[in-house]
Amino acid sequence: MKKDITCRADIELLINTFYEKVKKDNLLSHFFEKVKWDRHLSIMYDFWENIIFQTGSYAGNPMNIHEKVMGKMQLNKNDFKRWLKLFVNATNELFEGNNAELAKNRAISIAGVMQNKFIAANKKA
Repeated sequence: MKKDITCRADIELLINTFYEKVKKDNLLSHFFEKVKWDRHLSIMYDFWENIIFQTGSYAGNPMNIHEKVMGKMQLNKNDFKRWLKLFVNATNELFEGNNAELAKNRAISIAGVMQNKFIAANKKA
């Protein structure tokens, strides 16, 4: 039996595992070629720690940040599906429990919101 996500170290493990998958993925890796990984990972740790434990450690606006990125690169439904699949797979490989389910459900929600916003915007452009 796997343990649940219980602390920041677990979140760091999840996020690091997820992004290692992303970096190797033929469909998604090119979106992350210019990422400053130390900064990005630190922000992601704060973001997911806040989502799971409501720590207040993240105060940014992910929609605004992604809107800038999406203005330079077009994403499609398959990109979002792959992102979600890799996140869910990383979570399932490492954890099980209420917080693991919360992380997956929030990822599904986030991907849906971003997909609806940014794919719709691309169609209007």
